Amino acid sequence: MLRTTEQKRKYIQATRSQNYQASLKLEGITTTAQTTQQSKAEILQKYKKYSQPES
Repeated sequence: MLRTTEQKRKYIQATRSQNYQASLKLEGITTTAQTTQQSKAEILQKYKKYSQPES
């Protein structure tokens, strides 16, 4: 039984992730089993690199 708020939060986070992966699989979208956790700044930096006009 989940007793603390922290336990509930971790359970919900894990379940949400599993459900999302299952939904992708049902739609025929393949993903890697390991998802990397990137910070918001890292993600923004990645997409800024692609949005820069080439000279």
